[in-house]
Amino acid sequence: MQRHLKKIMTCIPVALLLFIACGKGNNDSEKPLRYIAENGKLKGILDLNIVGTEFYGRYEIINGVNGSDIGQVRGKIKGDTLIGNYYYKPWAGTNKKRIPIALLKKDGYLLEGKGVVVEFVNIPHFSPDIPLDFSNPRFIFILVTDTISHQK
Repeated sequence: MQRHLKKIMTCIPVALLLFIACGKGNNDSEKPLRYIAENGKLKGILDLNIVGTEFYGRYEIINGVNGSDIGQVRGKIKGDTLIGNYYYKPWAGTNKKRIPIALLKKDGYLLEGKGVVVEFVNIPHFSPDIPLDFSNPRFIFILVTDTISHQK
């Protein structure tokens, strides 16, 4: 009887540690990183989830008093560059749009790059023949360390 009790008492702390460790990993991966950038009257808010070599999240571009474009980003990470698509609904439009997006991780910031957009089967993407340009980014995103609230 004491022998079985000893085994059980040994297993309980190990199981508890495993349960806590697995729970922490899941919670951390579900919390997006919030980045904010400003450029004149434009403001960008990027809530980004990174899973392995892929990213996804919410991207909002606020255009002063005119409104905002709100949508989703999704793509792949290649080295220090995030390349994907931004699916959004323009503030003045009714149809969703899709444009390519490129972000460069540099010195703790995310720089939004520019490139030549080409279409293949009505799907826009950056031309693979012309390098992306991050020298004069529209936005330089800064990581915000506060907790993200998805309510407005």
